[in-house]
Amino acid sequence: MGKRLWFGMGIGVLCLVVGVAAMVRDSGHGRFQSGAPRPQGQAPARPDTAAASYPRILPSRLLAGVVEGFYGPRWSYPVTQKIFQFMEKQGLNTFVYAPKNVPYLRAEWNVPYPASHLRKLGNLVAAAHRDRIEFICSVSPGLSIQYSSAADRALLVAKINELWSVGIHNVMLSFDDIPTSLNGADAAAYHGSLGLAQCSLVNSVEAAEAADGHQIHLFFTPTTYWGVQQTPYWRSLRDNLDAGIPVIWTGPFVLSASITAQEAESVRRDLGHPLIVWDNYPVNDYTYVIAHHPQLFLGPVERRGSRLPQTLRGYLFNPMLQPYASEIALATGAAYLRNASAYHAAHAWQKALETVGGKGGAAALGSFAGANSVSFLSPDASDRLPANVKSFWSSYGQGKNLENTALDREFTAWARNGTVMQHTLSPALYQEIKPWVALYRREGALGAQVAAALQHPQTMAPVKEMEQEQQTINNAADQLGVHQILAQWFSRAFSLLPAAR
Repeated sequence: MGKRLWFGMGIGVLCLVVGVAAMVRDSGHGRFQSGAPRPQGQAPARPDTAAASYPRILPSRLLAGVVEGFYGPRWSYPVTQKIFQFMEKQGLNTFVYAPKNVPYLRAEWNVPYPASHLRKLGNLVAAAHRDRIEFICSVSPGLSIQYSSAADRALLVAKINELWSVGIHNVMLSFDDIPTSLNGADAAAYHGSLGLAQCSLVNSVEAAEAADGHQIHLFFTPTTYWGVQQTPYWRSLRDNLDAGIPVIWTGPFVLSASITAQEAESVRRDLGHPLIVWDNYPVNDYTYVIAHHPQLFLGPVERRGSRLPQTLRGYLFNPMLQPYASEIALATGAAYLRNASAYHAAHAWQKALETVGGKGGAAALGSFAGANSVSFLSPDASDRLPANVKSFWSSYGQGKNLENTALDREFTAWARNGTVMQHTLSPALYQEIKPWVALYRREGALGAQVAAALQHPQTMAPVKEMEQEQQTINNAADQLGVHQILAQWFSRAFSLLPAAR
């Protein structure tokens, strides 16, 4: 990838592993009001697209949008402003600023923002408001705060007042991916109850801001933010957190293959608070730290209940580290939130490809996206590759022309599509996906070469060189979503070729 990415590996990653292995206010309307390679530096121009703007989802009905909540390098401010523009066109209305590596919001929450940093953050907030995007800022004190300390509470209020000074009136207090037990004075003060400690802190912040005349709207990310079973921790939130504060939930798992209205309704009853779904699709940070083979997730949002948004106060999608590539999945998510009962994943996906790829690049981008659509939402590719592989082996068994199969044509198209995308996609998008486009081209070229060798076994095909190329692809840092499908096809194909020569 060219840049090494370092991520937090604690509780959050452990929860992700659990989620993967398992597969993954009343309306509260009065609580929320409007405020008056990731390319760095100046954001490049966007491609010419045929996309029209969609009607805005009203925040009073549903806080619908994006949460920048991944581990790894945060998006640059100019790029984030471009995402605001994209969101506004898609009818989305809310952005949560929650990057894990901004020190003044997490590891150094108790350190004042430098004036220059705070001014830039204020400019970002103003840009969000210009695009009619509600801006929520997450503050995560849980790694080091002493919940019972008056001094620490004062520091947290001071941090929120800093945010208030630049127009941030909506704050998410986040306690995700932190130690789950109390120590020392906190354990004694709260009888060992983490939930009670957090509720006491949040309630005190709300009271302090009200006393200052600040109409701050608070949101709460709990330490146990996934699951469908009542727990003592959730019961503590229900009994002690100030009424009406919305609570974040990622679904049955951290990576939830499906989420239903029934599950959300049950959790909302257990928590006793309005619920906001933090959907960990299409986020890909865990592919860097678990499998160590970064992947893109370019398939559509799917397997979300048609009645689910009706049960919620909000719905937020956690995007990939690659902002422009994320727009494919985010556009389908926006279509789902605009009208969940009529949502059709394949139709929304096609429209998203046209929006992101533009007039000249949609078809090539669609093929590439299909090769990168395998995820916890969909273990099968969203294109014809699995069917084409099956048909190929049928043709082989019947002695048909292997160079006239759908799979061979797909391989040939992959090499051509790489060139098309290079010349038609926006430079910013192409640079994000370039490492995977290179793999896509190489897999296509090699696949066509191997198919030809199977068709003409009497020729002196360079089997050894082809096997070495396939091994090089297998060992690449990045990985296509269909990597396993291709690896199995190549393995079988090589076993049928004459001995390496």
